[in-house]
Amino acid sequence: MTNAVGIDELSVYVPRLFLPAAGEFSTSRGIDPAKLIHGIGIERMAVPDAHEDAATMAAMSLLDLMRRANLRPEDIGKIYVGTESAVDEAKAIGTYVIGMLEQIYGKGSFQDCQTVEFKSACISTTQALEALSYSVAADEDGRAGIAIASDVAKYPLRSPGEYTQGAGSVSLLIKKNPRLVALEQIYGTFTRDENDFFRPIGDVTAVVNGKHSNQCYLDAMQGAFDAFARKARDKGIIKPEGGYCVTDFCAHLLFHIPYPRMVEYASAAIFRHDWRGLPRWKDIEAEVGPEPQAEACESAGQFQEADADFAKRFARSKQFLQAFSTKVKDTTIISRQVGNIYTGSIYLGLASLIESQKILPGERLCFGAYGSGCSALVFSGIVQSCATDVPLRQICKKLEERVQISLKDYEKLHEGKMEKSIIPPSEEFALVKIDNQGYRHYNYAN
Repeated sequence: MTNAVGIDELSVYVPRLFLPAAGEFSTSRGIDPAKLIHGIGIERMAVPDAHEDAATMAAMSLLDLMRRANLRPEDIGKIYVGTESAVDEAKAIGTYVIGMLEQIYGKGSFQDCQTVEFKSACISTTQALEALSYSVAADEDGRAGIAIASDVAKYPLRSPGEYTQGAGSVSLLIKKNPRLVALEQIYGTFTRDENDFFRPIGDVTAVVNGKHSNQCYLDAMQGAFDAFARKARDKGIIKPEGGYCVTDFCAHLLFHIPYPRMVEYASAAIFRHDWRGLPRWKDIEAEVGPEPQAEACESAGQFQEADADFAKRFARSKQFLQAFSTKVKDTTIISRQVGNIYTGSIYLGLASLIESQKILPGERLCFGAYGSGCSALVFSGIVQSCATDVPLRQICKKLEERVQISLKDYEKLHEGKMEKSIIPPSEEFALVKIDNQGYRHYNYAN
């Protein structure tokens, strides 16, 4: 794709502390560890230390990205940050990040760089990526854009969402003629006003309506996928004929990962929707039984119950299990060890594929981003010829080198009652003070 725009490089930062899902945590919460590890898909939750927040993690992932890509401040025109863990109600988190990076690169080195904060729950970094893709394509100065996801997924202690917590940051380098993934610039969207997940002003933890949120996710993903498929056909990018469908032209499907099992639900909904009416559908119904029809049911409740039962049977069908194993499963490798990082979870999926060397040049990746409230964005990109030449990041090795903490220390960190960091900051950015006006001060600790 000549003069294409896309993801040239990415960097992942994860706190050095973790809490295992099994053991002290599952025992204290009265949860069968098998439910967490197999039912939900979470093995470990990343936990930020006392000196860490969304701003320090964003600065760390950006610093690593700049070093990996040999970037100078003058090479960057825009830094867009997607977060729902903002550290200020007005000041953009990117300005804090620039302030920290200037401790490394020199005061004023980023003054010719724009920054803005995107907020739309977990979809915001993807919206930043879309905006940057058009901006970078239009700019003639050759400067790159950076999309940063940085979040601390936090729920009340002993709440139903507690075991889906996590923390981390992903920085994406957006350039012309990228080395990793060239975006096809087709975006299917869906938006609806919902109360599935939100965080009132002043609250530090979110309100989650669990089952409703799952359904909103599936509804929005299906709507955005339909919009994407329609645009892809209209532009002649994907032309399914002769019993084929849009997902047949996608080597991997990457979804937002609030917890790994949700990716299974999302992919089952998309494959079921995309395969319906094709010759293979007869084979699926022969295996798992016919799909229920609303007009054949006595009530909406009866249909919903029958449809939910069919969805479970469909998810056990041979064709779905094969498609899931080939196209989706490997995107959850890192998230199983980190937990939910909100806006960056979908890009942990991309990092999982890259680090496990599962992508090949010429393959199409289909991304399905979701943000509660609710919005979805489905888009695609082509793996570039030199993608496999980009050095790996050894993310899984770094995750194994983290420090396990006790349940007691986790709860103190969660509640902001840990006076000192468990691991003193070294060669990293750290929050050192919040002054009497509430302003946050950061330093780079050598």
